[in-house]
Amino acid sequence: MNPTSQHSELRNLPTRATWWLRRYWERFSNRFRKAPGPGAVDEPSGGARKANLKGRFCRNPFRQLDLEPNGAAFACCSSWLPTTMGNIKSQSLDEMWNGHAMQKVRESIYDGSFRYCRHDRCPVIMDGRLPSIEEAEQHPVYGEAVRERRTKIDNPPIFLNLVSDRSCNLFCPSCRTERIIHKEGPQYEQAAQLQQRLLEPYLDGGYEGEFELSITGSGDPFASRAYRELLYTLDGEQHPNMKVALQTNGVLLTPRNWERMKKLHNNVSTILISFDAATEETYNITRRGGHWATLLENCRRMGELRSKGEVKYMRFDFVAQADNFREMPAFVELSRELGADHAYFSKMLDWGTWPHAEYLEKCPWEPGHPSREAFMEMLRDPIFDDPFVILGNLNDYREEALAGR
Repeated sequence: MNPTSQHSELRNLPTRATWWLRRYWERFSNRFRKAPGPGAVDEPSGGARKANLKGRFCRNPFRQLDLEPNGAAFACCSSWLPTTMGNIKSQSLDEMWNGHAMQKVRESIYDGSFRYCRHDRCPVIMDGRLPSIEEAEQHPVYGEAVRERRTKIDNPPIFLNLVSDRSCNLFCPSCRTERIIHKEGPQYEQAAQLQQRLLEPYLDGGYEGEFELSITGSGDPFASRAYRELLYTLDGEQHPNMKVALQTNGVLLTPRNWERMKKLHNNVSTILISFDAATEETYNITRRGGHWATLLENCRRMGELRSKGEVKYMRFDFVAQADNFREMPAFVELSRELGADHAYFSKMLDWGTWPHAEYLEKCPWEPGHPSREAFMEMLRDPIFDDPFVILGNLNDYREEALAGR
């Protein structure tokens, strides 16, 4: 029996009886996907879900660069858009930004296929928040390129997402198996060199356009020596065209560390703080190595700064899984109480930290999961109608939950 016919037979068996088997088969099959060669573009990766995106626009391939620990660069989170634009170790910024891969990705935005994107993972696609292409045509930076449907664009990336150092004070089970801290040695040196190579044209090369520096979706900005040195030494007055977005677990967002980056306070545009819980008991499961009381104290203080206008925007984040989904409504209330602008949700992705069968046990949205009905019932809570809530890639499940009433 060939793999295609075998997979088809699996689909015809009862869902609950074959749930694990079918996903094992998908996992096994993915291991044998041929990797693209140099200069090639990954095969379209839209996943099982295919949204109708004709006439919609995603800004990321026109503005964003994510720099990963091995020097690979992506135009979005690599879990949502897995096609790499190149590697900064061996290519210049322009070679990557306007190379063959990026031109094909931009072409897929123009034709509405978004065929290199993971439609089943991207929270903006799943939440229906993509703007129209007509709106993009008015953008002051890349609008002209969009109007002319150009795949090569003159502007460099203006949103630089540093995910090149995985150092973190926590070791959350969904992310890693042990604490990772690179204070010295080759990992630290490489992280410092990569960010210097990326940022040199912006900080020392006379670039005058506005750009935003995001730190970090790979760990914690205050646990990383490379990121700390950057945040504590940059002078925002010398770079008034630069904005800084912080993404942190909040435990090290102490008054002392906030004060140490005071030269950047006016440049900070966004602070995202990860919770993944609404109670200390659950936090101790999902955020291993953290300290709940310290997190609440730091967030309450940042909320006060937000109310005074000293912080421009603050969002609290919650990655849903089997261990915490029942606390999602309570997290909305907690986020409001602590002064956030929004409570943001997303579903947990497979980072390979668990055996795949154990990972699937953590996913209550999967068909046949024993907690799926409880998960759907939780999503029927009217609290999620509030504009304060952003459901991201959980939005489809809420729509399904409401439709199934």
